[in-house]
Amino acid sequence: MRTPRIVVLAALVAALAAPVAATPGTDCGPPPDGAICGEGPWFDFAAMTVYTVQGPSRSRYEIVIGAGRDLKVVVNENNPSYQGRAEAMLIDGSVLATRGEGNLPNRGADLLNDPLLAAQEVSTLLQAALPKGPRSISKPTPVRAADSRFIVARTPMMSSYYGPPWKVEGTVSPAANSAYSFDLTLTFRVATPDGTVSPREHVHHYSGRASYPAKRPRISDNTSLAGWTFDLPNAQDMRFSTLGEARRALGVAPTR
Repeated sequence: MRTPRIVVLAALVAALAAPVAATPGTDCGPPPDGAICGEGPWFDFAAMTVYTVQGPSRSRYEIVIGAGRDLKVVVNENNPSYQGRAEAMLIDGSVLATRGEGNLPNRGADLLNDPLLAAQEVSTLLQAALPKGPRSISKPTPVRAADSRFIVARTPMMSSYYGPPWKVEGTVSPAANSAYSFDLTLTFRVATPDGTVSPREHVHHYSGRASYPAKRPRISDNTSLAGWTFDLPNAQDMRFSTLGEARRALGVAPTR
């Protein structure tokens, strides 16, 4: 499951597809020893909405990877320990802005971790079951895969480990506007970075929708930033009404 790790914030945009050197065990690499890590056509989404059910916890994540180096997430959490909603955005891959309400434990850059991990987990399961990618899906299609390798998902600040033997079952279906809906059930054993696997099975459920346009759209300049906080030196009084205003102030050039 999820383990914290310390790294540089700006690398978050590349976290969904960054290859990792192959070493045995829970490190990413080819079969039979290397763990399954994220790469392939299912990772090339521009937007994904993921609903997760993990025991008593319910989460809804929205992830948008825009043209250029912009990344935006929306987090909705409802579980026995805390509830709340938050948004986070990396502008040009480097300037972090956030807004939140409720009693969520994550703050600042940590808000990016769970949405990005959930998106990687969904993409990994779809890639394992349907390696040709979303363009090969023209009708509702069963999703079935199983393996004796570890599944690893990573952001620069957190990792998740799913131990073998695991299996995924579900469906993926084409929708409008180059999007695909999915409904997946993953059965696995809790794992740790040293390769320890629990004896008891656990179940996670993922459902939602992901889009794969031919070209990533730019997150609109009209996106409201009213009430957002910016993670910059001496930024206590920094306020922008829209993303376009923030881009101009930060010197972010339009994408072509």
